[in-house]
Amino acid sequence: MASLSPLLHNFSAEDVIQLSSFGESRSYAPGDTIIEEGAENQHLYLVLKGKIEVVKTSELGDTRIAEIGTSGSIGEMSVFDPGPASATVRAIGDVEVWRITSASLEQLNETRPKVAYRLVSRICACLSQRLRHLNERFVDV
Repeated sequence: MASLSPLLHNFSAEDVIQLSSFGESRSYAPGDTIIEEGAENQHLYLVLKGKIEVVKTSELGDTRIAEIGTSGSIGEMSVFDPGPASATVRAIGDVEVWRITSASLEQLNETRPKVAYRLVSRICACLSQRLRHLNERFVDV
């Protein structure tokens, strides 16, 4: 898992084994929906292989708001701020993800707080990069 995700590149082999035991790997074919807008989602996903698209639906139709590859994560909003998914996420090609529930993330934090902290810190960095990019796009409009 570590060699497949840039998010985990500095994690030790032992940390990766611990992390792996709290989640599961899932595979998706091109066009498969991973998260559906408006549906309840209790998973945080790390993209291990492939690319996904994030699509927002409006009265005018679907708008792609992001494309996320192997250095990204999805589902953070539903895990850290529970509620329905704010967008649909679909596989662009063959995609492999690792996912963890919010309850399992809590267990990880209780069992291996340093590993959980490092994982959440990396995800926060991803979210900060997305926010920075969104800010740049907003100014360009």
